[in-house]
Amino acid sequence: MLKHTTKLRVRYGETDQMGIVNNAVYSAYFEVGRTEMFRHLGLPYSEIEKQGIMLPLSELHVKFLRSARYDDELTIETYVEDFPTSRIRFQYNIYNQSGQLLVKGETVLAFLDAQTRRPTRIPPFLADKIAPFFKTHGH
Repeated sequence: MLKHTTKLRVRYGETDQMGIVNNAVYSAYFEVGRTEMFRHLGLPYSEIEKQGIMLPLSELHVKFLRSARYDDELTIETYVEDFPTSRIRFQYNIYNQSGQLLVKGETVLAFLDAQTRRPTRIPPFLADKIAPFFKTHGH
């Protein structure tokens, strides 16, 4: 399994008048988790795009358990359980500084050839980077 953890602090503009994070913001937090995971692997999104691959979002699922609040330090745990083929499924847990689980989520992104705008399989340069994290995979 591929897993990465990153932290961020809730900014004032992400909250409502009561200081609670707006529900729509969590998808942006998920994006932070997955882009930081790729960066940690040495493949920032900018490099993936230079290689001719786009990763559009095809699914977004969020389960709200508790509210995050202004100035909380959040831990975003991002993981990929299954070796990707033509899509990559990310799962997320977001915790506050007290270790309380606030949100669980999942996103699915498709691999798209940037020139043809057609779905494609995981490119070898990415498959090679993540293969060591999976015991068995289709690569």
